[in-house]
Amino acid sequence: MIKTIIIDDEAHCVERVLSLINRHPNTFNVLTTCNTVEEALEVVTKMEPDLVFLDIKIHDKTGFDFLRGMSKINFKVIFTTAFDNYAIKAFKFSAFDYLLKPIDADDFNDAVNRLKTSLHESNIEHQIQNLFKNLKQDQKKVITIPTLSGFETLKVEDIIHLEADTSYTHIFTNEGKTMVSKPIKFYEDLLEDNSFFKTHKSHLINLEHVKKYYKGKQSYVVMSNNSKVPISVRRKEEFLKHFS
Repeated sequence: MIKTIIIDDEAHCVERVLSLINRHPNTFNVLTTCNTVEEALEVVTKMEPDLVFLDIKIHDKTGFDFLRGMSKINFKVIFTTAFDNYAIKAFKFSAFDYLLKPIDADDFNDAVNRLKTSLHESNIEHQIQNLFKNLKQDQKKVITIPTLSGFETLKVEDIIHLEADTSYTHIFTNEGKTMVSKPIKFYEDLLEDNSFFKTHKSHLINLEHVKKYYKGKQSYVVMSNNSKVPISVRRKEEFLKHFS
């Protein structure tokens, strides 16, 4: 069973997580709940949970204060938050699960299913470091890519283009190609504010890596890795605006 601690300063939110946990018998062993960062730091260090449900806003502190206060992090984290703000994008960049309040049962079940496949991965401290980087508005973004053998971290500025492959996505950098089990729409939403442009239903490019543009009946661009990426007719005008 997954040894679990819930950190949240609102009783009704704790009760909601507990009620959802109870729908998964023989999966969770809830050790305790905490409603302050100070209490959580002491309890988590002593009890060594496998999983922490961590609220973002905890009285006058945050869940990030809790994480920064831990000398060692060897447990999985699922964030819970009522705020759909820039932190959500940081979670996505850093491959963290999060649940928006009020927590939806289907979203909770999806998070549990993902947790079961990743519980014993040992990349949590690296993910936390990436998360703190991504929370800084002026910091260059990094993205955590899950792989069959663990994970890979890429600087967003180093991504040249992405190509859809049914429910998978190929991510191209100068180092080669990585296949990820997420649809291209996930990365389109994630990278929309980072100089990326959708040239075609199956292609997303980093405009900073465009080397050449060829007009014609089938327009295309040549990227910095010499890949040729098509531009659909309906996307051509908007694409050219970026270079006018």
